[in-house]
Amino acid sequence: MDSQLTMGEQIVLLALDGRSGELREPPLRVGLAVSAATLLGLTFSGHVVVRDGALAAAPLPPPADPVEAAMAEQLRSHPEAKPQAWLLAVREQALTAAYDGLLAKGLVREEGRKVLGIFGSVTYPVKDTATAETLRARLAAVVLAGQEPDERTAALVTVLHHAGLRAVLVPDEQAGAAEAGFAAIDAGQGPAATLGEAVRTAVAALTAVIAVSGL
Repeated sequence: MDSQLTMGEQIVLLALDGRSGELREPPLRVGLAVSAATLLGLTFSGHVVVRDGALAAAPLPPPADPVEAAMAEQLRSHPEAKPQAWLLAVREQALTAAYDGLLAKGLVREEGRKVLGIFGSVTYPVKDTATAETLRARLAAVVLAGQEPDERTAALVTVLHHAGLRAVLVPDEQAGAAEAGFAAIDAGQGPAATLGEAVRTAVAALTAVIAVSGL
């Protein structure tokens, strides 16, 4: 089942406390990670390309996914903007879409209700804990056991790492052991190298916003 999830849905599923349905990490940090994953997703489909050392929207019809379409429009309408502005512009929409996707796939349930679109009164307890644990184990094997990731997995792990969300993959007692795995993926070894400038740009934007936000 986890192979059918978008990168954004995987990030939110990993970040949720299974029982309480609340995020175990700051919502801004999670939302930015989902937004960065959306930007990287556009590179896989060819809707975003590297042009003159920067990311740019490709001359293609808009993606079918509304969040990806919104991100592509940000690049098209504001090519001069810093990438962190693109992430911030789509962050809330991306986070909402991730929750909605998990609901539609039956992995979480919604408790409470939204007030003026704010998530504070809503929680999303995990219904399918097996999928969440399988996903966590698969990603942990990449950073702890050195399993070779495909490029999407490498991108996902990289985003989690630089968003400061490593704890959703490995517990504190294994953090030291995971450093080598995160470093190897950061260095662009294996399939991750094909992402090149897209990963560097998304990660730089992600860390810049987090630093300014004081998270």
